[in-house]
Amino acid sequence: MEHAKRVIVAMSGGVDSSVAALLLHEQGYEVIGVSMQVWDYRRSGCLSASAGKTSCCAPCDLNDARRVANMIGIPYYVFDFEELFEKEVIDKFVRSYGAGLTPNPCIDCNVKIKFGELRKRADSLGVGLLASGHYARIEKRSDGYHLLRGKDPVKDQSYFLYGLSQGELAKTLFPLGSLTKAETRAIAARKGLKTAGKAESQDVCFVPGSVSDFLLAMGLAPRPGEIIRRDGTKVGSHDGIHRFTVGQRHGLKVGGSDAPLYVLGLDVSAGRVIVGKREELELSQSFLVGELNWCGPQGFPGGWQKRFGCIAQLRYRHRGVAVEVELLDKYLVRVRFAGGPTAVCPGQAAVFYCMENEEVLGGGTILRDGE
Repeated sequence: MEHAKRVIVAMSGGVDSSVAALLLHEQGYEVIGVSMQVWDYRRSGCLSASAGKTSCCAPCDLNDARRVANMIGIPYYVFDFEELFEKEVIDKFVRSYGAGLTPNPCIDCNVKIKFGELRKRADSLGVGLLASGHYARIEKRSDGYHLLRGKDPVKDQSYFLYGLSQGELAKTLFPLGSLTKAETRAIAARKGLKTAGKAESQDVCFVPGSVSDFLLAMGLAPRPGEIIRRDGTKVGSHDGIHRFTVGQRHGLKVGGSDAPLYVLGLDVSAGRVIVGKREELELSQSFLVGELNWCGPQGFPGGWQKRFGCIAQLRYRHRGVAVEVELLDKYLVRVRFAGGPTAVCPGQAAVFYCMENEEVLGGGTILRDGE
């Protein structure tokens, strides 16, 4: 079979990647199923991923992927990426929380592991294409490759993929991009795949219990401190700033207020958590975004004007808001809201879409001003 028809499918053991492998096999591709061993769950105090919330790429998931590959009739392998995953994903996750940020490890996993290191392995094996079960679409047009939202608005995962380059988009397949989740499960059930009714994996797939317990197990020592109001009045104490994120309401354990309190900010150097009423919640008129990648064919969409209007999605389930993006230097932009101010969370990704909110233009990491 010709080189371009060979494809490695990243199989997590879930229904999405199972159906992705099945569809490509039925379309005539020479499919090779690959799972990535990325984490030993015993290191976080969990003997199996089933002891806690649903995970992915745990031993039971690898067994499911192997059974699906056997049923489809494709070869299947497991690659050990545990050392790289710890360096590029886990370590950054722990450091970010220690610095009072709220990271999104799924983006690092996709860019650096799944579409980074796995692609290198594919190239070394002479396999030209890489595929996954992401709900996103890639369209080839006269000017290059365009990354689009998936058909299913509830499951769209284009937010996690802004870090891909034109060269990577050219060698990537998303077989589920034009399907809904319900249609994917229906295909799996009709074909008798074991994973047809399998539950969804959680956002932080390598954390089997609470994030706080995981960080403690990974050596992030709790740093007790004060919970204060804006005027400096102490209203409580905490046992670790990593347990809090801007906008958080639950888990503060602070009484004496006539209205619910929210986390307004984190003073990392002093170990203080600043709380207040909802109307006090810091709303930004603008914010900085660094660690940028522009995945569209034209690169930075603003051209010589160095600015452009678009829709910014500020977290996975965010609907997106209209903004103006101004290029400050090659790796830094300032984003201004076109409407009213909005709360932003340093450490999360800001992903920029066209004004129709359909095509991914690029994205980066939300920074604190001054970083």
